[in-house]
Amino acid sequence: MDLTVAATLPDDLVVEILSRLPFKSFCRFKCVCKTWLAFSSNPNYHENLPKIPTGLFCQYQDLNKKATKLIGQPRNVEQIDGALSFLPQYPQLKLMDSCNGLVLCMRRSMDWSNRTIIYHFIVCNPATREWTKLPDTRPYQEHGICEAMLVFNPSCSPQFYVLNFKRDPLASFLSGLEVFSSNLSTWLVYDTWWNSGMPNVIGYPHLFIDGSLYLFSLRRNSRRRILVLNGFEAMSSCIPPNRRTIKLLNDPSVESPNGHTVGMYTQGFFGHSLGALHFALPEVDGRAIRIWSLDVSKPYKWSMKHRLSMRDVFGRDDLDHYDSTQQSRNCAYRIAALDLESDVMFLFDQENKLRSYAISTGKLHEINDTEQDHERSYDKFFYYIASYLKLPGSVPLPQLYLSKT
Repeated sequence: MDLTVAATLPDDLVVEILSRLPFKSFCRFKCVCKTWLAFSSNPNYHENLPKIPTGLFCQYQDLNKKATKLIGQPRNVEQIDGALSFLPQYPQLKLMDSCNGLVLCMRRSMDWSNRTIIYHFIVCNPATREWTKLPDTRPYQEHGICEAMLVFNPSCSPQFYVLNFKRDPLASFLSGLEVFSSNLSTWLVYDTWWNSGMPNVIGYPHLFIDGSLYLFSLRRNSRRRILVLNGFEAMSSCIPPNRRTIKLLNDPSVESPNGHTVGMYTQGFFGHSLGALHFALPEVDGRAIRIWSLDVSKPYKWSMKHRLSMRDVFGRDDLDHYDSTQQSRNCAYRIAALDLESDVMFLFDQENKLRSYAISTGKLHEINDTEQDHERSYDKFFYYIASYLKLPGSVPLPQLYLSKT
């Protein structure tokens, strides 16, 4: 296209043209001029521009150090640095979360004089190699644990948030919450708000859609709930997020005849399709996975959408085992990621094998990017879709990278 002609076209028409390009072509053509580049960073047009799954970010133990990699990248997509080698001190970083194209990493340091721990967080965009270092957290007691997650919705706002849940080292429950707002560039402490009737355990999985964060939660009485947080934009005025809870489905398939319930690694996985929340849950014997849809309009009502036979795809019956530490049944596999809009679910088994499962056809394909040895232990997977939005407060891109884009 002649650049002179392109400059005269209305913005909506240019976005319509760019939206019809293959992803790799779009990555190239957005560098034709500054105006086209701006479209890829404009939240108003973000939903219309090409977005395809780029892969799974995973963390694994490589001998005595942590390492990250991006697996399952399509061949026709611009390769992304899954090792995050553009970040400072990247071999010491721990992968914490990924949300709508951004990745959260962390490392910790010890103050031996006070025997306290400081957590250092970095948020980065692997597609653009931009990154920003967050202010250090408040000191933690020795052996203190943090559980952090990233909140980012480019279709609503270019800002991001990091929720850092503080766990008491001498107890099993959470003792506080601090939230980083990229708009304010500071941590906001909500310990009192958190401890007033909030659940004791927050864990994976979690999902952020349409401005709401859905988290799996567990209370002292072992009641399982979905905790919903929203209204993050009000934190700019130091107002805590809104919160409510949704009761998880009461399905007899999650409890075996001897009273054992599904364990931590088989509590399910969130997904979404057309703005609706879904929850995938293996049955207690692991031989099938049920996918439920939630009507988020009150009263909250679950309905089963799929029952997927894992017995057929794995070709065997022994798909569960008893975990004596948790006194529960655990599957021989776990759900690593769920993308209903792309009709795919990723499963990871005890043999370090990662497989993609086509929901509509039931076909299972092994992904050969994981190392098939016992020296590497994979512990986290995060579904990743590349985003080319500008990262707030990021470090400028190296000139060498700009010349290759």
